[in-house]
Amino acid sequence: MNLEFNIAVHLLTFLAKHSEERYSSNELATRICVNPVQLRRVTRRLTEQQFLNASRGKYGGYQANAQTMRVNLADLLVLFSEERSDGRLFTGDAGSDCEISREIGQTMSRFHQREQALLIDYYKNVSIHDVLNEVLKEDSHEKI
Repeated sequence: MNLEFNIAVHLLTFLAKHSEERYSSNELATRICVNPVQLRRVTRRLTEQQFLNASRGKYGGYQANAQTMRVNLADLLVLFSEERSDGRLFTGDAGSDCEISREIGQTMSRFHQREQALLIDYYKNVSIHDVLNEVLKEDSHEKI
């Protein structure tokens, strides 16, 4: 799990609850408590996947569409796990004299792949609709 995944879930859940309204990136960034640049990086990818609608111009902004409520969290996890290059993820050195240092990176990489598979499997059964209901249940017992 990472921040972009969390931003995407928060954003889509918010837009699903307010599906008739359109919001600017600055307004959404304020409501979601992130930097507008972070938000736009996430909205660009969500728009590419057609998980929300985006329009430009004076009255433009972001709005839920027919797919927003049905977005699967496993799809979001995969979408925001791809192309991550935050630097080095594993320790070790394949050229080391130490057996542990030579093998630890590959071993931890396999563990990481299994971890991702478990998370994806878990989130396959969770949609934005489910998240919204859970949030509202905790807040006011209101259902969508």
